[in-house]
Amino acid sequence: MSNKWYKKGIELMKKIDDSLAPYAVKNLNKNIRRKYSENIANENDDRTCFQHDRDRIIHSRAFRRLRSKTQVFLSAKGDHYRTRLSHTLEVSQIARSIARVFSLNEDLVEAIALGHDLGHTPFGHIGERILNEILSGDKMITKKCGGFKHNYNSLKVADSFEKSYNDFRGLNLTNYTREGILKHTNLYFNGSRIYDPKLDLDDLNPDLDVPSFLEGQVVAIADEIAQITHDLEDAFRAGIISIDDKDLNEIKVFNQARKDTQTNADMNVQQIRSGLIRVLINKLVRDVIDTTAVNLEKISFNPENDKLFYWIVDFSEEMKKQYENIKKILTEKLMYSYEISRMDKKGEMYIEKLFEAYYSNPGRLPDYVFENYNSLNRERKITRSTFDKGTISYLQNDIVFIRTIAEHIAGMTDIYAIDEYRRLYLPDVTSITNI
Repeated sequence: MSNKWYKKGIELMKKIDDSLAPYAVKNLNKNIRRKYSENIANENDDRTCFQHDRDRIIHSRAFRRLRSKTQVFLSAKGDHYRTRLSHTLEVSQIARSIARVFSLNEDLVEAIALGHDLGHTPFGHIGERILNEILSGDKMITKKCGGFKHNYNSLKVADSFEKSYNDFRGLNLTNYTREGILKHTNLYFNGSRIYDPKLDLDDLNPDLDVPSFLEGQVVAIADEIAQITHDLEDAFRAGIISIDDKDLNEIKVFNQARKDTQTNADMNVQQIRSGLIRVLINKLVRDVIDTTAVNLEKISFNPENDKLFYWIVDFSEEMKKQYENIKKILTEKLMYSYEISRMDKKGEMYIEKLFEAYYSNPGRLPDYVFENYNSLNRERKITRSTFDKGTISYLQNDIVFIRTIAEHIAGMTDIYAIDEYRRLYLPDVTSITNI
């Protein structure tokens, strides 16, 4: 082909890699691995390995379900409130913007960002907290089973529960994308590290609590920026907090963003709020870029040979304090608001009651949950036809099965969880056959 711009396969990968910074993860990095071998990186492949990761995530069922999962407000509240999917897309946008400044691998950044919340629970963070309390033994429903956190579950979904491919389990993502998904947030919940006996962390530098490469760190900070600013905007819209809030305006970055937001007599309240959030995002991103640039000057780093063991992509110390203050004010306002506190209580009840129903009688679970369990448990295969008291007792004492129940609930959308609760606990008076 005579077109000088046309490149394919290895030639294309080399061209892309030549445009990346020395500290970026290259597409031909010798350390890139998948759990199951594939013949992807060949001379005629026009997509990088991280583009394959991104595309597999986008086409997954778990990704589609994010549109019906709560960010802060119940996903059915209204079209203009954020869901877990819109949050994910916003994280991707912010992360790619930061990555571009430093000539990092944007395809890797995008793959991590799009996959980071695949395993998030229905009903937002209250769902995550309740499942952690159950699996930590705090709810006294079952024994201690290692706890629960959505980043571990996101990795589990990608590794095991997606079933779109015949040649391997899960999505078979690269080790870099998998590590970025796992470490986009803290590995600990209330001081305890999560333990899942069926989650393979060997290729993910489990001894390091931070992403060992810059692209992973970019997504982690982008998640923080997107979460606090967009949750704040949704809280403004719901009337839970005002842009005139005294405590917020005492925080320098918020106060300065307020002053820098252009307003005129023709602007409505929504336009003013949106403008304020845009300015605030810009200030937070700018601080991260400036701080990261300084930090990069202090290190010599090649991801093919080196690993990061502390944060390079970060806020300045002053901005970190201001960020935490905004987060604290917002969390308290949301926690004690009439709407959110009532919604959280319902979410807690739905998840706890679903778990109790499944745990007390596993026969209430759909067949595909047993398929997931059997794929993880090599010792004993369970089918509905093998059910007896002994089988149920075995399952109720098996950590892998107990975690499978929690993972099944975590995969539900808000509406599915509510409907399942109704099917299990409430009679349908419209039809005797549905009781």
